[in-house]
Amino acid sequence: MPELPEVETVARQLNDKIKGKTVNRVEIFDQKVIDSKLKVVPYKIKSIYRRGKSIIMALNNEKFILTHLRMTGHFYYDPKEKTRYCAALFHFSDNTTLSHNSIRRFGHMKLLSKKELDAELKRLGPEPLEITEKEFVSLLDSFPQANLKNKLLDQHCIVGIGNIYAQEAMYSARIHPEKKIADVSPAKLKQLHHHVQRILNLSIVNNGTTVYNYANIDGKGDFQHLLSVYGKEKCPQGHQIRKIQIGGRGTYYCDRCQR
Repeated sequence: MPELPEVETVARQLNDKIKGKTVNRVEIFDQKVIDSKLKVVPYKIKSIYRRGKSIIMALNNEKFILTHLRMTGHFYYDPKEKTRYCAALFHFSDNTTLSHNSIRRFGHMKLLSKKELDAELKRLGPEPLEITEKEFVSLLDSFPQANLKNKLLDQHCIVGIGNIYAQEAMYSARIHPEKKIADVSPAKLKQLHHHVQRILNLSIVNNGTTVYNYANIDGKGDFQHLLSVYGKEKCPQGHQIRKIQIGGRGTYYCDRCQR
């Protein structure tokens, strides 16, 4: 599933390509993925931004399009042809188009009012790139018996961090992924805060991580070339990587570097 850097990359690219454009026709091919209310046109795209792992398009009619890509959602700008998994095709007044594809149909695009959008978003935790070190440590310390990696993945606690970046940040902070929060020192949690922000920002610069089938509007990401433990056989120190299951998620770590 696309995590914060991948979604941020797509949101920025959408801003570059469709901000200010007017939608004058919408073809919907999969109503499980696409809200049928999106066919009521015209409307203008005022801005596009990210919250957690969701993309939000603000419209000129005081409505919002909330998009969650889930595992296999993709946007294509001005595609040459409609693909097999195209869920919707948005036509703009300048004769360009935007398609939304969804192979496994787990994602969605929903038209919401401000009140409905706020209700959707209020359940989410703070943004990891905005939370301060003090707030980060205090937040995690309020769940002393929780597994630290699982809590990093809890979108009600902190949004946007997924399995890949939790593993990478915990390796950089030298924290064993099976540890409970109570067993991690405040100094280590401060290091973790630093590495979460560093790694997420570095991944955004590299347009995210392309593993399996993630692609942004302009192509693939490059952060997969900078991963330390995820999907690796050895860590940067040359030690053997181990893989275990934590909370039902595959977890790569180095038992020599991470204590």
